[in-house]
Formats: sequence, C-alpha cells, structure tokens
Amino acid sequence: MKRLFTGLICMLLSWPGFGQTPTVSTDSLRLTLPQAEDQFRQHNLSLLATRLGIDEYRAYQAQAKLFSNPTIYIEQMPYNRQTREFMPVRQSNSEQVIQVQQLLLLAGKRNKQLALAATNTKIATDHFEDLARTLSYQLHSTFYDLYYQQQALGVYTQEMNTLSQTVALYQQQYDKGNVPLKDLARLKAYLFNLSNERQQRLAQVADDQATLSLLLNTAPDQPIRPDLPTMDPDPRRNPSLLTLDTLVSAAVRNRPDLRAYRDQVTAERQNLTLQKANAVPDLTLQGTFDRNGSYIPNYFGVGVGMSLPFFNRNQGNIQAAHVRTQSSQQLASSYQLQVENEIQQALTKARQADQLYRTFDRRFNSDFSRLIEGVTLNYRKQNIDVVEFLDFFDSYKTSQLQYIQLQNDRMQRLEELNLAVGSNPFN
Repeated sequence: MKRLFTGLICMLLSWPGFGQTPTVSTDSLRLTLPQAEDQFRQHNLSLLATRLGIDEYRAYQAQAKLFSNPTIYIEQMPYNRQTREFMPVRQSNSEQVIQVQQLLLLAGKRNKQLALAATNTKIATDHFEDLARTLSYQLHSTFYDLYYQQQALGVYTQEMNTLSQTVALYQQQYDKGNVPLKDLARLKAYLFNLSNERQQRLAQVADDQATLSLLLNTAPDQPIRPDLPTMDPDPRRNPSLLTLDTLVSAAVRNRPDLRAYRDQVTAERQNLTLQKANAVPDLTLQGTFDRNGSYIPNYFGVGVGMSLPFFNRNQGNIQAAHVRTQSSQQLASSYQLQVENEIQQALTKARQADQLYRTFDRRFNSDFSRLIEGVTLNYRKQNIDVVEFLDFFDSYKTSQLQYIQLQNDRMQRLEELNLAVGSNPFN
C-alpha cells in the first residue's frame, strides 16, 4: 500500500503544469466593451461583406431609374444589278432605309419598378442591420463569458498556489516521518483534481478567444483580455421594472429582422401592382426614312406600335403575385408572434437571474476568504484534520465559482433580452 501511495505522489508531481499558475502573455490585447464594439464594426469581415450587398441593391435602384434605349435599324442595298455596282451610294442608283424606335412604358411601370427597387434596398439594409445585431450579441456574450472564465481561472490560481505551498510543507514533514502518507496523498489528489478543472476552464477560454478573434478580425495567437468595471447591480438595469408591452413596442420599432418581414410585405404588394401594370401593353414610337423604296423618293414616316392583349394579359404573374402577397402577410404575422414569445422568455430569464444576483450577499465571499485563511493556518498547525481542511477548501472554491457564474448568467440573460428587443431597453 505504501508503494501505491508513493507511485501516486510521483505521478502527480510529474504531471505537466501541475501546481503552476496560469501566465498571461505580455502581448495581450486589453479591450473594454466599447473598444471591442468599435473594432468589430470597423474590421469584422462578415459585416463588411454584407454592407457591400446594400451598395449592390442601390445600383439596381439606380438602374431602375434609367429609360429604355432607342433602337435604330439601317438597311443598305449591297448590289445594284442594273448598274452592276457594289454598295451604291448615289441618289439615282441606291436604296437605304433608316428606322428609329423608342419604347414608352405605360401604366406607370417605370415608377412602380423604381419603388420596388427602393424597397429591395431597404430589405438589404434590414438584413445587414440584423446581421450586425446578432453578431453584436455574440460579441457581447463571448466578451462577458471570457471575462468571467478568466476570473474563475484566478480562483483556481489562488487555490492551487495556497495548496501547493501546503503540499510542499507536508512533503517536508512526510520526509521527516512527522505526517502520514495518506494525508499527503489526499492533498495531492485534490491538487490534481484542481489541475484538471483548471484545464477545462482553459479550454473554454481558448474557445472564447477564438470566437472573439474571428469577430474582431485580430491575430489568432494574440490573447484578448476583457476589461470590465466593477459589476455592482445598477438600479437602472432592473428587468423587474420593464413591462412586456413596452418591450414588444420597442421590438416593433427596432428589430431589423421584423422590419424586413414588413418590408417584404410591402415589396410583394408593389410587385402585385407592377404585374397588373404589365398587363397594359407598352407603346412603341417609330420614325422611318426610305430613300428610293417608297412611292416617292426620300420618304419620311412616323408610326406607333402596341401589342394587342388578346391572349396574354399577364394573368399567371398577377395570380402568383396575389399568392406571394398573402403568404408574406401570414409569415409577417407568424414572425411577430415569435418575437413576442422570445421577448417574454428573455424577460422571464432576465428577471430570475437579476433577482438571484441582487439577493446574493457579496459580503459572504469576503468573509469566506478570511475564513479559509484561518482554516489553512489551523491545518498547518494540525488543529484540524485533512478531511475538514479539504472540505472548507472545496466549499470556498465552490462559493467563489458560483458567484462568478451568477454574475456571468446575469449578464448573459440581459444580453439575450437586448437581442430579443433589438436595442438596450434600459437606455
């Protein structure tokens, strides 16, 4: 049995990173949340690419303003068989025909096309703003999570430093035969468990770092250190003071995805109007010059042309536009209901997380910190046994991590509420 404990101790001492404190690179990028938002808006590649889509639809809108080009037709006699001349150009031995046509759109088609193009530009803007909203939420959520994960790492660093010192002292006492091996092995086993938990936190930090690096378009190997002020409860950021009707009204005004559904309904209605106008035939104006082919030389004539709507009156496109208009209205109503449910759910979660955070006595952690110092000192003096010491030690770690998680949960729920409303409801 003694050999087993000795082997376990050697394994723990040789474990990579065992008892070491996490180090922070001197090249870390320290950012406040406003600084991260500025970096995000200026350098996020997805946001920049989607913003270019708005310029694309503005170009379509400019194209819709243009009039139809005139059409010119020229006919020239290639060979005069009587005079045996190629490409004759003299008045007496040649024939030329020149026609110019101009299409005129009737029933206000041009203005209707322009209105539809303008609405499509608004929809593209809505999609851009919605992408910015969702990516901004991801930025805030990851920023807070990384901050609190790093705070949790600080707890593990503090515990592992304290416990490593205690283990070092007990190792000396064990070597002198003053303490039993089972106590030393229990201490090192708990230190090994702390090391494993710390590695899990480091993995979460690495995931958050990668997400922030992508959102901010920074170098992947540059660590990011979020900088947040003291997160005391702000009386102005109390979800219990918010009402569902007020938040729904704010979402109707501010959520770009909901606005996109309404703009899509407008676009379908405009398309229906345009399809009805397309049933009206357009007018073609024509001017003709005929040099020698008419009943008199140098004939000039004007004319108009129009298709006769006997068979094709655009019935299919009009019916399809009717269906699309009704479908878009149903989808907009359904999405409105979905948004209201999202707000209700987010408000409930935010109230619960905020209430739990506000009822937590923050003096408990400071008192617990002083208590654990006394417990550690008494254990080193052997006034308490190893079981009591590790029980206090584990309780201290759990309370500290729970308080950090409580703060993180509160900020995450508030960000979810901001996402659901489409803006900060506390401003």
